[in-house]
Amino acid sequence: MTDPVAAAVEVAAAHGVRCTEPVVLRDGSNVLVHLAPAPVVARVAGLTARVRPAVAAHLARDVALAGWLAGRGVPVVAPSGELPAGPHLRAGRVLTFWTYVSHDPGHVWRPAEFGPLLAELHAVMADYPGELPTDSLLSDVPLAVNYLRSVGDTVLPDALIEDAAKLTLTGRAVPLHGDAHPGNLLATADGPVWTDFEDTWRGPVEWDLACLAATGRLDGPAAVAAYPHDPAALGPFPAARRLHGLVWSAVFHHHFPTPERRTDLLARLAEWRHTP
Repeated sequence: MTDPVAAAVEVAAAHGVRCTEPVVLRDGSNVLVHLAPAPVVARVAGLTARVRPAVAAHLARDVALAGWLAGRGVPVVAPSGELPAGPHLRAGRVLTFWTYVSHDPGHVWRPAEFGPLLAELHAVMADYPGELPTDSLLSDVPLAVNYLRSVGDTVLPDALIEDAAKLTLTGRAVPLHGDAHPGNLLATADGPVWTDFEDTWRGPVEWDLACLAATGRLDGPAAVAAYPHDPAALGPFPAARRLHGLVWSAVFHHHFPTPERRTDLLARLAEWRHTP
């Protein structure tokens, strides 16, 4: 399989985009590469490609929804206009291309501003006409458990698959961001800009609110309280989000092991075992 940076540079060059100084902005669930000096960022499927067999479909929905939102004036990181956004397949790598957006990665959003911004995004997304999956992201649980088993990692018990199947996530289905935490809202000179719709699906809004409530990047419950919704109505969604975060924590620890990730993973496992 080609190195993700090489794959990004090669596909860009094939479409006339010159890159002499590629810069890796992030290496995790995906690898983000700024194809400098071009105003283009490549998003190369990383760990997501190992866990999700249909990762190209996830990236295609990301491009389609972000492009639709950008066309309606919503502040989002838009698919690149320098070359076809994709998804592209290059030597086993799946990748998409985006407009480079300068932002402050250290910015901390206030709960009172984040909740209303998410509500505004949901209001616009409600009219999205494109197809979105209706299966929840809990479908990642068996994929992640089985993937880790395949590489000899038994940290996650098989019982998590049964736990995921028992969680019933019902409610009015609407288009969701899917991963609605402050890390996916960029602070730019022109204001807040949404990004990363790879996990979008059509389900109850409580999923996105549970994601926000669980974040450690700000006071999550306070941000949810600033959203026009009854925080007491989240039902099983916080548990579902914790389970989703647990399996991805295990995947990250397997590939990027650190003492901090190990501590976090063990804490998540202990919390899950003691969840009624």
